[in-house]
Amino acid sequence: MKIIALCGSPRRTITRTGQLTRELLAGAAAAGAETEYVDIGQLKLNFCVACDKCHEVGRCIQKDDFEPFMEKVLAADGFVLASPVYCYQVTAQLKVFIDRLGGYIHCQKLLGKYGAVVATAGGDGQDKVTDYLSFMLMQLGVQNTGRLAVALDEDGPLSADSPLLAQARQMGVELVQAIREKREYPEQRQAQEGVRGYFCDIIKRRRDRWPAEYEYFKERGWL
Repeated sequence: MKIIALCGSPRRTITRTGQLTRELLAGAAAAGAETEYVDIGQLKLNFCVACDKCHEVGRCIQKDDFEPFMEKVLAADGFVLASPVYCYQVTAQLKVFIDRLGGYIHCQKLLGKYGAVVATAGGDGQDKVTDYLSFMLMQLGVQNTGRLAVALDEDGPLSADSPLLAQARQMGVELVQAIREKREYPEQRQAQEGVRGYFCDIIKRRRDRWPAEYEYFKERGWL
């Protein structure tokens, strides 16, 4: 079992979002999973240029770290998204990554995987961001097993006895258990089926423009 986490904080080393995300992965590792933590700053990610090639050929044609990273995600069983709150949204760095997910969303290429989300704020907005990250996982086909949304009014790393670290660690354990049990979340599945039906209609109408997505849907019997 493999779980990969992407932390959207640009702070790299001194990041409480990253601290909580690493603790979540520590819980997952203790429960038996192989884990990988990826800092958004480790990736070279270009802006989406709206060329539609991902829909046409089935992958982004830009030469950066996006597709190699997504190959890791596709090979994993779990995917965690984390971000601090910047002006009531995810960071700009993470938004660049999310904007590149169009083809993966249309085809729900992460269907069958499980995930979790983490957001930290200096004052407010943490619930809005976890809602958004949860929505993105749903669009990708991921079933979300938990969210951690916290407001932190002190600078510096969380203390070793912080209950938030224990909460994050337990989320990692829950994520592993959900994967192991192949747990189902009916409301999320229903929402994903609705999204799939929406894109099915669009892809049928744009069959000539988006042949890769049309064939993907056809192979899976979704048309």
